[in-house]
Amino acid sequence: MSTWDGIMTHGLVGYLSRLVSFPEDQLRTVLCLLLAYPLAFLLKYINNQHVKHVYGIVFGLVFCTWCLGEWAWVHSFISSTIVYIMLRVLPIQYSYKVVFVFVMSYISGSHIYRMYTDYMGWTLDYTGSQMVVTLKLISLAFNYYDGHRKDTHRMTDEMKRRSIRVLPNLLEYYGFIYFFPTFLAGPPMEITDYLSYMNRSMFGNSNRTIPSTLVPTLVTLSKALLMLPMVFISNTMFSPYFLISPAFQALPMTEKIWRVHLHAFPARFKYYFAWYLTEGSCTACGLGYSGSVKSSTPGQPPIAKFDRYVNSHPTRIETASNMRDIINNWNMGVNDWLRNYVYLRVTPPGSKPSALATLATYGTSAFWHGFYPGYYIFFLLSGLITEIAKDMRRKIRPLFLLPDGTSGRQPFKLVYDVIGTLTTLWFTSIFGVSFIYLSAEATVSVLWREFYYLPPIIVVVVFVVVRCFVPTPRQTPTTAPLVETKKST
Repeated sequence: MSTWDGIMTHGLVGYLSRLVSFPEDQLRTVLCLLLAYPLAFLLKYINNQHVKHVYGIVFGLVFCTWCLGEWAWVHSFISSTIVYIMLRVLPIQYSYKVVFVFVMSYISGSHIYRMYTDYMGWTLDYTGSQMVVTLKLISLAFNYYDGHRKDTHRMTDEMKRRSIRVLPNLLEYYGFIYFFPTFLAGPPMEITDYLSYMNRSMFGNSNRTIPSTLVPTLVTLSKALLMLPMVFISNTMFSPYFLISPAFQALPMTEKIWRVHLHAFPARFKYYFAWYLTEGSCTACGLGYSGSVKSSTPGQPPIAKFDRYVNSHPTRIETASNMRDIINNWNMGVNDWLRNYVYLRVTPPGSKPSALATLATYGTSAFWHGFYPGYYIFFLLSGLITEIAKDMRRKIRPLFLLPDGTSGRQPFKLVYDVIGTLTTLWFTSIFGVSFIYLSAEATVSVLWREFYYLPPIIVVVVFVVVRCFVPTPRQTPTTAPLVETKKST
């Protein structure tokens, strides 16, 4: 079939999809994320706020319709409209709770319907964008509640910064919901960031001009393109599905061990690719601006930073020595949302976050993702690994430090770090593929069976032993704190 015949038969996007062996629905999303770049650059030059809101809404709806289906926008419109009415009419002290239950119920119903119509499928539909809208609506409800709280001494500085006393008008509200750089794939933005971007108070200079975004945008786009080869490798040479194939089962145990990571970690690069693309469009329009730093060259003006909506640090993830480092650098927008609207909300002010707070956070994340068993397997075990990392840092790591609490006892500290990195990445890989397989059968009955079900058993046993039986070393007056005051989710 000629190129022209292929285009006439399958359409241009369908033909390209077959040409590069990439699913058509995912290709449409990638094309929209790329189209967001020139549209975002143009947005910088629109001065009228009303026009900017309409501009963002129109292209958000266009992206939604072209990528996810003709009527996909209806779900975000209905759910966001109902939430707006709730925030207008319900008492403020209850509205954020009602909103939380409503939007989580809506996305849950959407996930259940998807399981009914496309069980175990990965076809993109409205549920992806609705997940992002869910986070936006909940954060807005909490921000509005925080703006009217009297117990401000119980609020963190970040809660105070994000709080609002007046709800946005409808144009601002729908602009926030449908803002095209973040609508399809996130990251979830805050209403205070959106409004300060639209009125340009974010930029702080006297004439409220947006600094040049060309170079940082091209840098971020380049990072996205660097991820692309690994996306194709994951789909072909090193597919995670190899780990549940007869060919894998026939391998000797020593090879199975290293094959787990070899076939699991490339699957993460499709997320890095998408997140870099969305970060780049946020940078292009200026939304990613986070302030300026002094230039190292004397006489030069300050250098603008655009890291407000960085969503991942792949290098830090792939070299992490504990689960905390992975969580802090993976899907950072959702991680920040979970921290501020779940983790810190279930932790009484002034108290130390408990294992219950960690498990509640992971549980909320699993519930938000849907109801496939693979999500719950991953998040439950990730929660335990996170708690193990906290205990190891508090109880085991000090044994490898000198009395000053910062310098390591070499070469023992190096060995400790290397072992920590290898075990963290391997367990993340063998548990992480359950997120891809979705079913419990593929993970438990097929993959785990090849390792005699030892991976989850080891995690549970280590958690119990370290938490219950390993004593905490006594801290000398000269020893630095062993646990960071800022907790991660």
